[in-house]
Amino acid sequence: MIKDTIVINRPIEAVFAYASQFGRHPEWQDSLKAATLEGPPAVGAKGTETRQMGPRVHTYEWRLSEFDPPNRIGFETLTGPMRPAGFTSFTAEGEATRLDFQMELNPRGFMKLMAPVITRQVQRGVTADHQKLKQLLESGIS
Repeated sequence: MIKDTIVINRPIEAVFAYASQFGRHPEWQDSLKAATLEGPPAVGAKGTETRQMGPRVHTYEWRLSEFDPPNRIGFETLTGPMRPAGFTSFTAEGEATRLDFQMELNPRGFMKLMAPVITRQVQRGVTADHQKLKQLLESGIS
């Protein structure tokens, strides 16, 4: 299980609005090269994401499993050797927002053997990505 919590000094509406612009996720997720969502954000909406994993680039299909503005976004990956699924919850703390993230990697086949190593790498990446998200939002990006 990958988990991360961070407090962002911006109102919940601003944090959720930016986080729900999926095409902008490459701005704060270093391994993510492109992201799409077909149509407006809603439960069941599908998209693709292209990630750099070491020297390789992979494109996966995903869908929104939860969409409850400004409280929660859930996702599940539908293709690939790992099928991550998880959520981000947003909680107002005065004028700031606590972001809580949880994700299961759900490895398949050979990837199950690699899961402990991959989990550590992904955890480090998620923590760094959330620090970058905090920095961007606190600098005034919208």
